[in-house]
Amino acid sequence: MHEVRVSLPPASVSEAVRLAHAVGIDRVSVSDVFVHGPDEQAKVLSVETSTPKARAFIEILLSSRTFSTVPSTLTSRELRAVVSHAPPADLTNPMGEPFPDVIQDLSQLSTVTASYVGRAAAGAVLLASGMIHNDPIAIVVAALFLPFLSQVLAISFGVWSRDWQLARQGFRSVLVSTALAVVAGAIVASVEGGPIGFQSFKSPLASFAISAVIGVTAGLSCADDAGRRYLIGVAGAVQFAVFPVWFGLSLVVGMPSGEVISNRLLCFSINLLTICISAALAYAALHATRSGWAAPRGGPRSSSFFSEP
Repeated sequence: MHEVRVSLPPASVSEAVRLAHAVGIDRVSVSDVFVHGPDEQAKVLSVETSTPKARAFIEILLSSRTFSTVPSTLTSRELRAVVSHAPPADLTNPMGEPFPDVIQDLSQLSTVTASYVGRAAAGAVLLASGMIHNDPIAIVVAALFLPFLSQVLAISFGVWSRDWQLARQGFRSVLVSTALAVVAGAIVASVEGGPIGFQSFKSPLASFAISAVIGVTAGLSCADDAGRRYLIGVAGAVQFAVFPVWFGLSLVVGMPSGEVISNRLLCFSINLLTICISAALAYAALHATRSGWAAPRGGPRSSSFFSEP
């Protein structure tokens, strides 16, 4: 369930109401507001509805040429409950997360801050220690900290929707996480020494299969309100982070043969590309149009919304 609020000029209210009714939203609230700034007259239109209808309303609103030229602001928020005359089964349908919600959530999670760096470093240290002692509990706990999956999804969804700013942001955050993992591995190996007890690395084919499952599941979880993304993030973090951490450990305890190093780098690349591609395909498949898959267009609002050029 979502509430969608749109602040827009009074002359555009009737068109917004018409679009809301067109996607099956019966109740539309409109209130007067005073905006301090160059555009002082505005009205706020609000709808509280199911997730699929909220998504449809946002898409039809932002693709309308009427709203591409007027000053407007749109916000979308997930609701815990809506009590109305509508049957609960109609309101609680979780499928159809509005695309701006997905994009801005990934953008926020991919912003490199002091907290991000601290979380990535702490998770990498725990993972490095767990890999040296082959401690599965430490490895799983480390995966709860490590930021990798959402950042890879930011690359995937950014490329798919042609939001290059989001894709660059995701790529930059993945580089930061990878670099911190290598450094953390080297530091832990310097303190605890070797050898590396963890040797449960998959073959390239097995890495592809596991990453495809993770990517599809991650893409599907981004499409509805009921997805448990944090649990998928644990699997994704381990799938990525073990390789740079292993490399950092090996820099100190001793590098293996060139064949082993090449195999590790190949598996890391396979995981990255497979999750990127399969996540975008899974999300796109759920929202395929009759004419085929249609990614939201980039544009002046591409970091927040999508609109027709």
